[in-house]
Amino acid sequence: MNWEYVLVGFIVGMCIAYSGVGAGALTTPLLVLFLGIGTDVAIGSDLLFALGTKLVAMIAHVQRRNVQPSVLWRLSLGGLPGAIVGVTISAHLHRVLDIHQLEHTLRIAVAAALLLSAAVIFFNRRLAADAANGTPNNLPTLPIAAIGFFVGLTVSITSIGAGSLTLPLLLLVVPSIALRRLVGTDVAFAIVVLIPSLIGHFTIGDVNIKLAGMLLVGSVPGVFVGSHLVTRLPEQWFRGALATVLVVVAFFLLPIHLLPHS
Repeated sequence: MNWEYVLVGFIVGMCIAYSGVGAGALTTPLLVLFLGIGTDVAIGSDLLFALGTKLVAMIAHVQRRNVQPSVLWRLSLGGLPGAIVGVTISAHLHRVLDIHQLEHTLRIAVAAALLLSAAVIFFNRRLAADAANGTPNNLPTLPIAAIGFFVGLTVSITSIGAGSLTLPLLLLVVPSIALRRLVGTDVAFAIVVLIPSLIGHFTIGDVNIKLAGMLLVGSVPGVFVGSHLVTRLPEQWFRGALATVLVVVAFFLLPIHLLPHS
């Protein structure tokens, strides 16, 4: 067993449990920059890893009735076509670009998604503090569907966004819904966009099942450690530090001519 992959899974699982940041914002950069995995394989394998972690989380949220169906179907209305468009774009890039051009393009896409994720993580705590506990009857279908499309597109191309983009954007559009319900809906929606994205990447051929499995092996104890730390360390400080790390990693991904190709 390649223990470095298990270690990455442990780190990601701990951060997910502690900060709520999605797996993609951490896993893909760690695999690319520190373990030398090709960006396309890192993205495809991360999607499978993220699906496993989100399925476990969704079961817990469904049992606690934390999923808001009226928001979920509106997100899915845009998210499913967004994921399909994203996979279509990914497949097109694989056809028209050679391996180095593909690596270059995907790294830029991942870096852009990381910078966007870092921005919403910084902003997320203030938004969450302002969230109310209502469940409005008249929800804005078009803005919610637009969020779904954007997240589905981003996730299917870069594997980033299911956990770090959806919730902050929802808090902007429907701040009156209880935060716990938005969190549960976010997790359920992640599965909606991960399934077609993953099917598409399996078809492309950039999913490494063994790699995703080793990440999952490490993430389980990581989740337990993160759950323990959340009661002992200041979350606001941690999320700020994590967002800063994402910015730094994004800039390491951008100057591709300075980095060795995997």
